[in-house]
Amino acid sequence: MNNDLLLGASRIGKGRVRRVAAPVGRRVECLSGVLWVTQDGDRRDIILEAGDAFDFDRAKGVLISALQDSSYLLLESCARAHH
Repeated sequence: MNNDLLLGASRIGKGRVRRVAAPVGRRVECLSGVLWVTQDGDRRDIILEAGDAFDFDRAKGVLISALQDSSYLLLESCARAHH
């Protein structure tokens, strides 16, 4: 993994919650631990374990909760290449 990405990782302790801005297409990647992710107005429960990722598909606020001590990356969306 790119060390620059690891330097940008956020840590969150078990039981803590963070609200993040999440434009459509932004991605959260779980590096360690277990995260629960929910978007405002979304009935789904998204559980991410180390190595999992989720692309936000609603232009609303997002809550990231740590079910264990965890670390994660928030990545900006980028246009997909057309082949």
